[in-house]
Amino acid sequence: MLALANLPQVKTSPAGTWTIASAKTIGGTPYSGTVQIDPMGNIYTVSWLTTIGDYTGLAFFEDGYLFAGCGFNESYGVTVYKINPDGTLDGKWVSPFNKGVVDFEKAIDGTPGQLEGTYKISGSSLKIGNYQGDLEIRKLNEIYHVSWSVGVEYGGVGLRTNDWLVVAWGSGKPFCLTYEIQGYKARGRWAVPHKLAVGEETLERIC
Repeated sequence: MLALANLPQVKTSPAGTWTIASAKTIGGTPYSGTVQIDPMGNIYTVSWLTTIGDYTGLAFFEDGYLFAGCGFNESYGVTVYKINPDGTLDGKWVSPFNKGVVDFEKAIDGTPGQLEGTYKISGSSLKIGNYQGDLEIRKLNEIYHVSWSVGVEYGGVGLRTNDWLVVAWGSGKPFCLTYEIQGYKARGRWAVPHKLAVGEETLERIC
C-alpha cells in the first residue's frame, strides 16, 4: 500500500500547460508551440501559441477526450453530439457570445447505426430561447460537413471519435479539434472546412 501511495498520480483533467511535441498542418508542414487549457465552469478555454499562428477556442471534456473549436474571430461556436444507436443525437453547444453558458440540442429521425443523414432538431438556448429546424451531416474521408437550418443557415466542420461528433461552426473560419488525453500526453487531430485531410498534434504536459 505504501509503494502504491508513492506512485505519481496520472492526471486525467486536460487543464494545464502543454507543449506541442510534434505536429503537422493539413498540408504536412511541421509546427511547434504551446497549448494552455483552463476550466471555465462546465467547459474549457484553450489557447494555442504556435509557429503558424495564435488562436483561442472553447472545448468540452467527455470520456477522456477534449473536443474543441475555434475561429479567426469570435463568430464561431462548438457543438458536441453524443451519437446514440437509435438514430438520435444528444447535443450541447457553446460560443464566445454566450459567455460560457452551455445550450442543448436534440436531433431525431436519423438512421439507426448511421451518423450521416438528415435530422429534425429542437434546442433550447438561454440567449435565443427555444428553436427547431433541420440538421444535415455528410462525410468526406475523415471529415464531416454539418449544416443547420433553424431560420438562419449555419455550416461547420466535424470529426468523429467513437460515439462523439465535435463540430466547429460559424462565419469565423472555424476549425475543430479532438484530443485524447493520456495522462501527461495527448494526441490530437484537427480539421478545417473544405479540406479532406486532417492536421495532427502530439502534446506533452508541462504543468
